Order: sequence, then C-alpha cells, then structure tokens
Amino acid sequence: MPRYFFHFTDGTHWFTDSHGHDLAGLRAARAHALQDVRALTEALCQRHVQDLSGWIMTVADDGGEAVFALGFDRKPRLVPAEFLSGEARAALAAGQTQPG
Repeated sequence: MPRYFFHFTDGTHWFTDSHGHDLAGLRAARAHALQDVRALTEALCQRHVQDLSGWIMTVADDGGEAVFALGFDRKPRLVPAEFLSGEARAALAAGQTQPG
C-alpha cells in the first residue's frame, strides 16, 4: 500500500508531515487531503477572520515527489517548486512548461 505525506504551507512557513499515511491509492490520498484541509481550516479560524487563500497542501509520495497540491479553498493548485523533481525545476528555470 503506498504511503503519502501531507505537507502544507501558509505561503511563508512549511509544516511537514514526517509520518505519512498508508492509503489505497491516489483517490484515497485526495480524500484524505480534502479531509485534512477542512479540519485545518476549522481549527485555524473562521474564514471571515483570516485569509487562507495562500495556504496550500502538497501531497507527496514515499519517494518525496509531489503528486498533487490542493489550496485551502479546496481548488487544485500548482505544486510548489520545493516539491518538483530536479528535471521539472530545470524545465521551469529554462521557461519550458514540461521537462524535456
């Protein structure tokens, strides 16, 4: 069973998941991420008090590669550069949209 790690950021600070969760696959990882985002949003504050639009959860596999990112507004986001493979980072630096 694959292990996924659920990291999140407020846009300035990173909060990392060093334990991860064994889940059945990507669909289960997405459901878990959505559940975590909802719980964190409720725990942090009410939406009208704090702007959470810059907060992002990044889900990585056991190899440390990001598989997707989810905003705290529950919309898909681009994976932060910190979680891109070296090849993807090089492509971005060269102005390419995809490696190769």
